[in-house]
Amino acid sequence: MLRLPTAGTPYRPAEVSRAILGLFESKTVIQVFQEQLKKYLTVKNLALVNSGTTACYLLLEFFKKIRADSLRDEVILPAYTAPSLLLPIRAANLRPVLVDIDLQTFNLAIDQVSDAITSRTLAIMPVHMFGLPCEVEPLIRLTEAEDIFLFEDAASSLGTRLHGKMSGTVAPFGFYSLNRGKNISTLAGGIITWRDTHYNEIMDKLVKALSPVGFVAQKIITLKIIGLSLAVKPLFYTLLTPLIAKYKYTTLHTHFESFAYTPTQAALGKALWRSANVLTMRRIINGKILLNIFGNRADFIVPLVKPEWEVAFNQFPLIVKDLSLRAEIQRRLLAAGIETSLLYERPLHHIFPELNPTGSEPFPQATYLAEHLLLIPTHAQVRQSHLAIIQDIIDSLC
Repeated sequence: MLRLPTAGTPYRPAEVSRAILGLFESKTVIQVFQEQLKKYLTVKNLALVNSGTTACYLLLEFFKKIRADSLRDEVILPAYTAPSLLLPIRAANLRPVLVDIDLQTFNLAIDQVSDAITSRTLAIMPVHMFGLPCEVEPLIRLTEAEDIFLFEDAASSLGTRLHGKMSGTVAPFGFYSLNRGKNISTLAGGIITWRDTHYNEIMDKLVKALSPVGFVAQKIITLKIIGLSLAVKPLFYTLLTPLIAKYKYTTLHTHFESFAYTPTQAALGKALWRSANVLTMRRIINGKILLNIFGNRADFIVPLVKPEWEVAFNQFPLIVKDLSLRAEIQRRLLAAGIETSLLYERPLHHIFPELNPTGSEPFPQATYLAEHLLLIPTHAQVRQSHLAIIQDIIDSLC
């Protein structure tokens, strides 16, 4: 029985070959890839860096440079999200402020944000979790008369559209991740977008200050791309499961490194983006089918998806009310070759006790989501046959 991985961008041989040739290209290929991304995202200003974490960090450093009040040092974000987001916030000497999530949208509880705003609020970071769009327009209205920056974490939602706009481009600032496991991956990488061209010079200086990657390090990146191209294929994923498991993230990140994006990755991205719309559409279609499978069943809570949204699910998020049922679903799906995941099993205030000094439960919905979440793969290698298996298993259990 072949095992389907939970995430991953499938690379074709021609795309891997293009990455190898990128070893011998100049930085011009990065500029070409940037122009490609600008057209795809419909933005005027864009920069590439080594990771989504670095992209977040540079935006925070940028906000500090142009803030009107140097005392503003708080960043509002949802209580359930990637723990690694705290790394750039703290590296920028800023303070995280948490807001609960909404169990209808699985995203930031927009109606609670205003209560978290103080005279020290520097920025608000809505996160498009699982590829699901977080409504940004209400936050724009909330902050437009304030000295508060609004920037979207679209790390897991590349290709998602809300109200005709790409997630990550609705607010004045946004960032994406091209890391492995994201909607489209160049092994690693981050994208920064901003609306106002007056900021170009400052952003350009921040990006150019990043350390370049040497030829030997690029060769290592190329070898990793080749390895990843094999690892995400069901045959190799099944045969090499014990080895691949060693490279999965199982512990909290305690630091991050910032450096420049490489021509090798840009060359891969150039070739890969010819299939970007196809890869995205597969996620959208698979997500819709999973919504139909799990929706309107008393045992589950599925996220709200508005008719005007196109959701490129990174993975399909599902709240399973009964934890024993969740374990049985996982067991049966894995026996059928479909691997699922639980992602972050605790909210931020449980992982970092200093964010909850009273020891109470200030963000109960974030805690409930973390403890009952199940993620099902939606990537391009999920076929109709896999979805039919999921349907049969759920019908037999519920």
